[in-house]
Amino acid sequence: MYRLRALSMLLIVLVLCLSGSQPGQMHGADTLSQSADLVYHEACTVYLGNLARRDNGVPPLRWNAQMTDAARWFSWDSVENQPDGYCGHQDTLGRWPSTRVPAFGYRGYCGAENCFCGYVTPEDAIQGWLNSAGHRANLLDPNSREVGLGTYRRASDGRGYVTQDFGQDPVFPPVIIAYEALTTTNSTVNLYIYDRSGGGGFAGLGPATEMKVSNDPCLTGAAWEPYAAHRTWTLAPGTGWRTVYVQTRDAVGRTTVVSDTIYLGANVPLAELGLAQAASTTDRVTVYDLAGGGRPYVQFSQNWFADDTFDTFHLWWGNGERVNDATAQGGTAFRLCPGDGESFAWVYTTEFFHDTPLVAYFRLKVNDNTAAAEVARISVTGGGTEYGPLSLKGTDFAAPNVYQEFPIPFTFPTNPDDVFLLLNFWRSGSADVYVDGMSIFTAPQAIASPLTWLVPGGNYRGGGIWLRYTDGAGDFSAVTDAVLNLPRLSVSPAALGWTVDIGRGEPPAMQTLTVGQSCGPFVWDVTAPAPWLQVQPVGDTIQVSVDLTGLVTGTYQTTITITAAAGALGSPVVVPVTLTVVHYAHRLYLPLVLRG
Repeated sequence: MYRLRALSMLLIVLVLCLSGSQPGQMHGADTLSQSADLVYHEACTVYLGNLARRDNGVPPLRWNAQMTDAARWFSWDSVENQPDGYCGHQDTLGRWPSTRVPAFGYRGYCGAENCFCGYVTPEDAIQGWLNSAGHRANLLDPNSREVGLGTYRRASDGRGYVTQDFGQDPVFPPVIIAYEALTTTNSTVNLYIYDRSGGGGFAGLGPATEMKVSNDPCLTGAAWEPYAAHRTWTLAPGTGWRTVYVQTRDAVGRTTVVSDTIYLGANVPLAELGLAQAASTTDRVTVYDLAGGGRPYVQFSQNWFADDTFDTFHLWWGNGERVNDATAQGGTAFRLCPGDGESFAWVYTTEFFHDTPLVAYFRLKVNDNTAAAEVARISVTGGGTEYGPLSLKGTDFAAPNVYQEFPIPFTFPTNPDDVFLLLNFWRSGSADVYVDGMSIFTAPQAIASPLTWLVPGGNYRGGGIWLRYTDGAGDFSAVTDAVLNLPRLSVSPAALGWTVDIGRGEPPAMQTLTVGQSCGPFVWDVTAPAPWLQVQPVGDTIQVSVDLTGLVTGTYQTTITITAAAGALGSPVVVPVTLTVVHYAHRLYLPLVLRG
């Protein structure tokens, strides 16, 4: 009989993981190290769990690195630090899953956990959880999107523990290849692409309207297509690890890029299987090719935006209405119009980054810019502190019916008595004032390229990065998308070799190198110093042949060097070449013996 222990409540409530929790402590175990057979055990359990979800009409889960670290540590802790026979969910540091999982770096919602209090096969673990009501509810919960799986087995007596943690991160809409199968022999695979989960205030994302799919991290050549959860896709040809990248965007252009990896081939190399294939998070992102065009400072935004479509947008008094506007982000704006006195509206959140210098850019237009008197006011109120108001005259607008942005620096202080961040706008004159949206950026910092940005909140998971350049004195650029990937050169195979019998008089077979241009195309060149080796570029390949003229028996070694244009990562690539020349490999003919 399976030894199972359900959570104390079968009705699982997802708990917000707090980033300030106590860090994981290993007491002799390394969360980032796992034997190859146990990694395989974990990955198979993730896959089989997804097949169970598929059979019950539930979307698959993406394997997560931080949750797996937490699950591995808890399995180790339950065997090595707890009394024999322990079967529960509280670790020896007194933590439950809702505090233990964020201690290992997961920044989403978590708290549901399944455990098997003994070492069992992946098949037995999934079947056992399905046979228990509480565990089954966790495994098949449609609100979960990610899973961590940690297995520990003590060598001395075989005692073990299996831990399965579940989570969902609002900023991360996963893509999952073939239900998280480890390997495939068919280059055509099925993808499941999650939509954005919504929420998250000004840092959240709207529902996906379009997507791109590519085998290239820069999505080179990929075209926007309508968002769909299910997609058939063809992996890059050959054998080896294959990664698929999916970019989604919403109605106002907020983007995110996610990926998943699978091995294309008959036998997955277990030594290469690990958390590099799992989804992960980081607290920083590197931005390339920064150039302000004379403006020495840069500002960053992880698509932080609010507009009239937010649930918290509210007209408090005066005349106003939402209108369709092809020049507005998302296609709508809010028109504050004369009549019934002054008009006032706001949009607010309680979820944003505290105690961080920021700048809000209000995007407005007026139908008449001739007034020398005030036509509008804007301000930011954070934690009870008001920044502004900024009074705008009609003549502050360069042209009528053209959107223009106005910045207000602010900080959202931590204030338990006032948890609101409000963006406020008034119409005070006779002109119509159109409120499109408000984007939020970091305070200006000096340009360096490349520049590594520590992301507020410490949770970067592929979201698009907007840039603005400024001179620090009021002049600023339009918004541009940050460059997050440099071109990368790759060449396969990693080495070439021939064994040639000069006595046969047969020319050696030509071999081919394939040049990969991730985030390309870019210019590359190939050189081979040995006179007996000849290279000929053909498209994205290099045809390599051997000239035996003048060669005697022996072993010859040289290299082929492929060099990309300046700025490409991985350049140059040096491919070793070995030529072994022998003299007439004798054929041996054995006498034919017939037996009656």
